[in-house]
Amino acid sequence: MGGEFAKKYGCDPRENVRCRLRLLDSIEKVRKLLTSNKEADVHCESLMEDEDLHRNIKRDDLEDLIKPFILDFRACLDESIAKIGLS
Repeated sequence: MGGEFAKKYGCDPRENVRCRLRLLDSIEKVRKLLTSNKEADVHCESLMEDEDLHRNIKRDDLEDLIKPFILDFRACLDESIAKIGLS
């Protein structure tokens, strides 16, 4: 979302600590909403340079975004289980 914002407005909220934290907070709220809903809206007023972030995201989109992280985590868990001899 930070990349989309940067492309649209020419300023990257990921480079500013305060903006990055606000963006992460908004994303976390939407992640929680998506556990029980199929879609939700991300809202972050005046995120950077008086520009607002408004975006709709679907649960499937979020799952696609986090899939590489889940696969890496799964591999780490499998490796740990193998090392301690539980499998």
